[in-house]
Amino acid sequence: MPVDGFELRGIVTDDTKTKMGKDFYDKYYYKYNDIGINAKKIVVITEEYSFGRNTKITVWIDNEVIYDFLVRPDDEFLEAVAQESINATIYYLKDLEKQRKYFTQY
Repeated sequence: MPVDGFELRGIVTDDTKTKMGKDFYDKYYYKYNDIGINAKKIVVITEEYSFGRNTKITVWIDNEVIYDFLVRPDDEFLEAVAQESINATIYYLKDLEKQRKYFTQY
């Protein structure tokens, strides 16, 4: 709760390298905004080269891996993992909120 100034919310950053990574980011971001998550935490989507010609996409919040997978060039697959990663994001954020209620800050 900032006393002065402003607070940025609902930020999702894109650090993907391939077209498939960008497609995943677009699907994830659309679902994120469509649901109206608007979290205080910054969501970071990264893509790194994996073994062979594959790449691995990872969804991070607070330097913690929320969801990761190896990319397949299939639109239905990207749609499914985008939904799964949104579900993982919602679960993580709700869990953080629950923890905040149990811990009293002095």
